[in-house]
Amino acid sequence: MLTESAYITALILYTLSAVIAVVLMNVWLLRSRSLAVKLVVSLPVLAFLLTPALIQPEADTFAPALIVLAFQWLSLGKEAAEHALRPLLLFTGLSFGLGLILALVALFRSRGSSRDPGDPPGSA
Repeated sequence: MLTESAYITALILYTLSAVIAVVLMNVWLLRSRSLAVKLVVSLPVLAFLLTPALIQPEADTFAPALIVLAFQWLSLGKEAAEHALRPLLLFTGLSFGLGLILALVALFRSRGSSRDPGDPPGSA
């Protein structure tokens, strides 16, 4: 089993790797997309990669839910993986909703700022 410092180091490295992967996804794949699209895609991907789950229902250590889900499902079946699937779906769904809200705010602000300040309201 891992020592506490090795466990924390592994979680920090995994978190940094996931954040770097999403940043690179934004730079390479979403380069020409608007901020709204980047938010709607990036937040759920981050949640999908970073949601924690207990390694087993009675355990006291966490691991990324995606990894726990994969190992539990492949080795013990769907029922054993449900404890990791529920938070993964919950946080990915919540982050998608938050991404949509932030995207709408970004679109609203960009439309408001694209209008000339000297124009009267409603003449966009």
